[in-house]
Amino acid sequence: MGLFSKKSQQIIKFEQNHCNAKVDDNSVLFVRVSDEIREKDAMFEVPFTHNAYVIKGGDNGKFYKSGHYNVFETKDEVKNWKKGFSVDIIYMPKDTSVLILWGTPEKIKYRDEASNKVVSVGARGQFGISISNPEQFFRKVVGVKKEFDLQEFKKRFSAAVVDEFADCFLKVVKEAKLTYDQFDANRKSIATKSGKILSEKFDKSWGISLVDFIIEYLGISEEDSNAVEDAAAEAKRQEKIKEYLKEVERLDDKEWEREKYLRQLELQDRNAYYEVLKVIGHPNQEGGKHKAAAAQKTFCPHCGAELKANDVFCSKCGKKVVKEKQVCSKCGKENDADATFCSGCGNKLK
Repeated sequence: MGLFSKKSQQIIKFEQNHCNAKVDDNSVLFVRVSDEIREKDAMFEVPFTHNAYVIKGGDNGKFYKSGHYNVFETKDEVKNWKKGFSVDIIYMPKDTSVLILWGTPEKIKYRDEASNKVVSVGARGQFGISISNPEQFFRKVVGVKKEFDLQEFKKRFSAAVVDEFADCFLKVVKEAKLTYDQFDANRKSIATKSGKILSEKFDKSWGISLVDFIIEYLGISEEDSNAVEDAAAEAKRQEKIKEYLKEVERLDDKEWEREKYLRQLELQDRNAYYEVLKVIGHPNQEGGKHKAAAAQKTFCPHCGAELKANDVFCSKCGKKVVKEKQVCSKCGKENDADATFCSGCGNKLK
């Protein structure tokens, strides 16, 4: 050793990590460097690619940006320094390249507002992360761990995000008033809003923000889709029947118009017609609103006036209301006025 040689200063660096992590490998979210302080002028270095959380002597930690720092920042710290005093430096990359895939192992239960049907919604996608709160990240992720395990972290963090996504998703689609058939078309919007909510939540709890939260798939099974469609169709049908019943009730004291309306309904929608009869009562059902006596009444097809049993002409408009029977020229049997063939011998009448 030369006469003027000087002992080199103690400088704690990133490269002292035991997991052989490279400073440019930002998929490693933390490396821990521990060293015992041998000199009062010891320093530590934080590379420009990283931030650091430094714990001196087991006390509370402090956050440091890139740069060179003295381990002891005050004279009192130097005065109280004793050999065996150690420093833990947790280096965390400013930019990360961790991509995490996620998916819902259990589908989200969603009640479709249009059909009031509960369906199961599945989702999957991916997101990146950034360390937004190093102190909270240290508490939640680092703790006493010596090395970072990427696979273990991905599994743990992805599960935590998925647990929160269900409530987040339901909140977003409810606020946007989306029905199940609008989910896929609005995937980007749902992902953007969900990602923002999740990022704020995990910034507080994990010290991590979510970056580029993407939903690659969002939908329900074909079975659920068909069930929703059927339920929606039934709901519309019931609404239509309510409209029919409301109109029948409005015409309750206008028997001819009521009868005409029911006949038209029978021709247009026979199923709905029978549903209406179940409510108002069939002509042959005792106690129904649509009484048998009323059903026996006949009305003029020209003006709607009520006719008596044997009327041939309408007493109000004077038009003929009864068509004469047709007599078969071959066998002499009487047939209805609008018959085309004789019901007795099959002879053509017209």
